[in-house]
Amino acid sequence: MAQHDDIFTGTWYSYHWYPTSDDKAEESSEYRVTAHQKGDKVVFESEPNDVGSYMIMHLSVDGKLATGTWYENTSLKGEYAGMMYSGAGQLIISDDQQDMEGMWAGIGVDHAAGKPRIYTGRWELSRERRSATK
Repeated sequence: MAQHDDIFTGTWYSYHWYPTSDDKAEESSEYRVTAHQKGDKVVFESEPNDVGSYMIMHLSVDGKLATGTWYENTSLKGEYAGMMYSGAGQLIISDDQQDMEGMWAGIGVDHAAGKPRIYTGRWELSRERRSATK
């Protein structure tokens, strides 16, 4: 699949799911992001979401696979009190190049054990806004 410098450029919506602080359930975050593409590199940068959190992602596209890193600053007012998180992810690009679906990995705190732990979760990018409750 040949990549054009602007095929991913524009507005997208990012959804990711992560465990609650007690690891007993799952929560989700949604961001409206603007993508900028140069060759096979795409940067997705969010606007602050409804609680003031912010995310930026750097992805490299290789055919139907997007691989890269992400960084998230959480809301100063929320449960995670302005924590900075980062990690890696891989997403499969849909045939029409309007959606990506995959997984993220990143460090968090296992509150029960009182130590750091690597967490994983679902991650989707879409040109269309939808509910993040799936």
